[in-house]
Amino acid sequence: MNSADNSERPFPCLVTIFSGNQVPGFVDGGSLLKRSPPIAMITSLNHTLQDSATKVTRMPLISASRLTDFAATIFERSEIPPEEARQVAESLVLANLKGHDSHGVIRIIEYVDWVQRGWVVPTAHIEVEREQPCILILNGHFGFGQVVGREAMTLAIAKAKQDGACILSLRCSGHLGRVGEFMEMAAAAGLVSFGMTNTHGAGVLVAPHGGCERRLSANPIVGGAPRVDEPALVMDMSTCKIAEGKIKVARNKQESLAPGLFVNGRGEPSTDPEEYYANPPGAILPMAGHKGFALSLFCEVFAGALSGAGCSKSGVDRVANGFMAFVLDPATFCGTDFYASEIGALGQFVKSSQLMTGFDEIQLPGEPEAREQQRREAAGIEIDEITWNKICDIAAKRAVPVPLLN
Repeated sequence: MNSADNSERPFPCLVTIFSGNQVPGFVDGGSLLKRSPPIAMITSLNHTLQDSATKVTRMPLISASRLTDFAATIFERSEIPPEEARQVAESLVLANLKGHDSHGVIRIIEYVDWVQRGWVVPTAHIEVEREQPCILILNGHFGFGQVVGREAMTLAIAKAKQDGACILSLRCSGHLGRVGEFMEMAAAAGLVSFGMTNTHGAGVLVAPHGGCERRLSANPIVGGAPRVDEPALVMDMSTCKIAEGKIKVARNKQESLAPGLFVNGRGEPSTDPEEYYANPPGAILPMAGHKGFALSLFCEVFAGALSGAGCSKSGVDRVANGFMAFVLDPATFCGTDFYASEIGALGQFVKSSQLMTGFDEIQLPGEPEAREQQRREAAGIEIDEITWNKICDIAAKRAVPVPLLN
């Protein structure tokens, strides 16, 4: 950022106004990488973040471009190379834009810590350990998941285009973040994909069906399918009732959770996020009871055992991801015309259902995220004040200027 344009001040406590509906950092509908001209600043008090007077006490609202620049600079000042820092920052902010705040910039707090611990190797990239027709076996060497995940999917897309299909196996990846991003990559290339993830044996958060102690990870399953002139179908969901990151967000917002999502350390149903993090800790419940439990176990089979990453177990501290995905070219199977016609007709048929009371429409997987992205690109991204203050504390220790807020 150019400090001469007043777009930032060292550790500011400030109030800003905007012209019309303009949001700082957005041009032409909110490109992540474009910058708008500076806007009027009413007040700027230059205090350091260590001064309690600068602590945010309201829900911060910030444009995606400023947030991306801020996150990338924090990462760079944390001894992460600029290219990798920018990629991780863009992926985190994209998660915020999609409405998945649990996998957005809240993860800066963990990622900086994991780099310091040596759990993530910022300079690591994909190694192809073995390749044969329709198969890629990859090692991420514990590089950032947002980096090695994109590298892995880029190779898988090329492989599927060449061979008609690719079974992608990835181990030793840093936290992949919002895994649906990689399915969106495949869909943009006209390919259908399905994937499963585990946490390399660590990250045990979820109780088995019928149990009340942590034995499994969140183990998300993901899928993507292109559509003609419509947003791709994108599925991205944990196999438990709630992602742990969403509990973290609720805790920071000091909000209660809906009943039935987790049990406390005594095995009792709870809605208080603090009880999940108590000692003994709580456990998230599998989604749909025995069905989610079965899906989670098969994530362990594919992403844990077959990938070589390892399955959930006690005694593993380093949080990482194993990942297995199937990337398929419709042209090889049914033909692109038939595929496009069927998927288009399916969407129309599903949406033609009579609505239940309380619903305005039927949305297909991926549509809520696409709409939320449009809304947040126009209005800015809300970040709870506890998360924002923690990120700003990290920035202050690295002498990173804090951007203006709405």
